[in-house]
Amino acid sequence: MKQVIAYYRVSTGKQGKSGLGLDAQQNAVRHHCNCNGYQLLTEIQEVKSTRKRRVFLESAFALCQKHNATLIVARLDRLGRDVEEIAHNIKLPVDIIVADNPHANRFTIHILAAVAEEQRRSISENTKSALQAAKRRGVILGKNGYVLALQNKEAALEFAKNLQPLILKLNAEGICSTRKIACELNKLNVPTPRPGGRWHRTSVHNLLSRLDMLSEIRNN
Repeated sequence: MKQVIAYYRVSTGKQGKSGLGLDAQQNAVRHHCNCNGYQLLTEIQEVKSTRKRRVFLESAFALCQKHNATLIVARLDRLGRDVEEIAHNIKLPVDIIVADNPHANRFTIHILAAVAEEQRRSISENTKSALQAAKRRGVILGKNGYVLALQNKEAALEFAKNLQPLILKLNAEGICSTRKIACELNKLNVPTPRPGGRWHRTSVHNLLSRLDMLSEIRNN
């Protein structure tokens, strides 16, 4: 029976309703353990942490090494705030399970973190651009400001660039058609350019077209 140690992180009290609260994380982890027959040795909770150091996460990794156990988290973003932090954690000699994406390995975890970070950056930039454009048109923005969603070509290319290693890996495994690639990306919970969406043949075709465009840019 695989032994696992759970790590939960709750930064603020407001996260209870966002799906990131303690109860939501515990339910996701415990459900995954029950469904897969894992023995949950202990649960470690980090209420507050700084960017430079997470004492309880370090303790969780140390316990995993001591008991030859696997670390389990509810969501990828509980493992780190950005690509750099997550990349550091997945290099440690401890296996990691992400409950809401159990098929992810070290390679795909790194890619998913990079894609999620680029997605956040793109949304932030597009939102700022939309607000500025709306103000120039004289639109009065209230507390729940009305924001237009803008497509940014450069951001879309960067998004595709982050996914390129995973696409190449899938191609090497014989997964080449847009339908099969879409199925694998959905299976791995890879985020789409539009938050909350799912991959389809059309969206994969657009992704591959952007990768072809990047290849042409590099060759010119």
